[in-house]
Amino acid sequence: MKKMIITFCLGIFFLIPLSVTHALDFGTNDLVQATIDLINRFAVESEQARIAVIAYDNDSQVLVAPTTDSTVIREKLSTLESSGESNLTAGLKTAEELIKQSQNQNANIFIIADNAPTAGDTLKKGTYTSKDSHSYKYANAADAYAKQLKKSKVSIRTLIYLARVAKSTQAQAQRFFENIQNDGSFDISQNDYLDFLFERQRTNETLLTGQFDYGVRYGHRDAQTQFHYSDDYFKASSDAYQNKALPYNPSLATMSLNLELAAWASPNQKNYLFKSDNAKILLTKLGFTHFEANDAFKLKPTKDSIGAVIAEKKLTVEKEDYTLLALAIRGGGYEAEWASNVTLGTSGQHQGFHKASQDVLRFLENYIKTHDIKGKIKLWLTGYSRGAATANLLAGELNSGRKLPQVELAPSDMYVFCFESPAGTLASFNPRNKKNDNIINIVNPNDVVTKVAPEAKKFEFTRYGKDILLPTSQLVGETQYSLLRDRMLRELEKIESLDGYIQDHILKEYLDKVIGTFTAEELLNRNYYVQNHQESVRGLIAAFLADSNDKAVVSVIELIKIIVDLKTTSVGELITRPLQQKLGQALGLDDITRELNSSALELFGDFILKHPNLALTLFENLKIVGAAHQPEICLAWLRSQDKNYTEPLPILQNRKRSAVVEEKKTYYKTNVIVEGLAFGKILGGGVTQENDKAELYALPFENGQFDGWYKDGSLISNELECDYTVTEESTLVAKFSAIEEVDNEK
Repeated sequence: MKKMIITFCLGIFFLIPLSVTHALDFGTNDLVQATIDLINRFAVESEQARIAVIAYDNDSQVLVAPTTDSTVIREKLSTLESSGESNLTAGLKTAEELIKQSQNQNANIFIIADNAPTAGDTLKKGTYTSKDSHSYKYANAADAYAKQLKKSKVSIRTLIYLARVAKSTQAQAQRFFENIQNDGSFDISQNDYLDFLFERQRTNETLLTGQFDYGVRYGHRDAQTQFHYSDDYFKASSDAYQNKALPYNPSLATMSLNLELAAWASPNQKNYLFKSDNAKILLTKLGFTHFEANDAFKLKPTKDSIGAVIAEKKLTVEKEDYTLLALAIRGGGYEAEWASNVTLGTSGQHQGFHKASQDVLRFLENYIKTHDIKGKIKLWLTGYSRGAATANLLAGELNSGRKLPQVELAPSDMYVFCFESPAGTLASFNPRNKKNDNIINIVNPNDVVTKVAPEAKKFEFTRYGKDILLPTSQLVGETQYSLLRDRMLRELEKIESLDGYIQDHILKEYLDKVIGTFTAEELLNRNYYVQNHQESVRGLIAAFLADSNDKAVVSVIELIKIIVDLKTTSVGELITRPLQQKLGQALGLDDITRELNSSALELFGDFILKHPNLALTLFENLKIVGAAHQPEICLAWLRSQDKNYTEPLPILQNRKRSAVVEEKKTYYKTNVIVEGLAFGKILGGGVTQENDKAELYALPFENGQFDGWYKDGSLISNELECDYTVTEESTLVAKFSAIEEVDNEK
């Protein structure tokens, strides 16, 4: 028996409620048998742990005194029956007595329940009122007693048969059991969740399984899900999987995303000093020590800050001693830092991501010096979104010869996972060289974030390492994709996600078109963007996200509505004072002209006016576009490929870079001259990719009529809407005239 399991499980007490709400339609025997099976499973898997079983109904009684004998537990429970009310306070008091008798300082109480308290001590004033439940006084008493136990460092976890609670009181029961615990609350209505209940070492295995919190808000707490970790992940070199169906260890990939999500800023922790606690707790469970968060993680984020956490662990691999460094870069909950994503700079690598990578690199170097780490190391590096782009550039620099102080780091000892990463390096840096194969980029083809900074001509940003695309029907075929997606959805159901899964739509080609067109037409080149728009766009992004946890922030949908509502206003008059005021109110700014200049709004507004179809398509699909960047989706896909969660199906993907991405696209400008400005105006034109259609719209005024679109003096269309195929730079003429008056003949 591993020492870890003894330490963790010593003194576990199970409190078993024997109350059943008779109004519910289920078999009493089924509930009792499920509870017995659960306790027996704990007893068998815990082996040497001392377990006591307490039943509480109208009162409480010790069914099984503390014992390590699973046979005794099984025999004692064989005659268990269900009856009476639910006097949880009495059960907690009995548990406290057993804890005092055992003199155990690390006691764990597991409350298995199918209902909130309905009997026992009462307390009128407390967390709950008569509006919550008619039995609120019992709930207050149990809640207050549990608080006393938690102050004495007793761990309480609640395991609820939520499906057996009456629907009218499910929400209140769930709230009660979430409030009363301090180490996890679980709905065990389905057997799929039983693996989540407590950390353990599996027999004859080095795999550590447990539960961790991560930086996504789930009700009034941080979300929780399951992890599987082993030091064995790092005993094989990072290139050991290069010739397999997946060029990486699937279990290490899943664990890397788990660590990354734990390294997101906790949305429910208001004090920035403790925003990184989820990562600290998880790394401690994994056996890492000397946890540190960098200074930027402990302060309110700025436009250019970057958060990161690190810890170390000693490993011996084939008689060689190593220090394993786990370095995770904050990829969520970073507020105003989003502004750095749009900080391209005029030359070289993406300025915002490069600066962030240098900040994290200095943090890594200082950690090595501070803790006097020497000799051979292994580096486990992970990030998501902006954090992934930062990790990507950092790893690329290490692969290119950057040396760390005092230590030896071989490329085969660097394990880098970048999830849904934007692009930050350039093709001239030779990022696809084989030396960068230790960098794995997990990419959802429908995720718009992975398509910026753009790869379009005159920008040409890309990523270090290998891009591994999550499955789509185009990559693996409809039959294979259907199997893979079903498996992914089963995993997604086990992950705490408020948004769920939006049925997949393939938007890759459309998003490529939007970004390519916007880049070529509005951004033009890096110098132009930096000089004319960069600071304004940074300001707009920061205004959106800087205080996103503290105020209602307008959605992109609302901004698009505001701009599209003004589609009859000429481009030059787009940013009017009323519009500025409206946008300012929506953004929560007192004076948008003082806090933002209008360049960013003009940039996006001009594109919307020129390409209303593209913009409105984006408007209609924003939820789908946003869902593609949802971390739970990526995690569910990885879990579906990981044998620790489910036996994976073979995934055959074309991992070569798409020819569409590599192709140098050509864009031409369509100029439009308006004749008869007093009688109408147009929308559209601008720069369009070769062989695509330029969208043109004629808008006659009340006193005017539209006479047609002309090229080289010839009429090409008299429709108000004209899709003009672009093959070269050209000039069209839109003709308007006064409405012809028809004389009435007598």
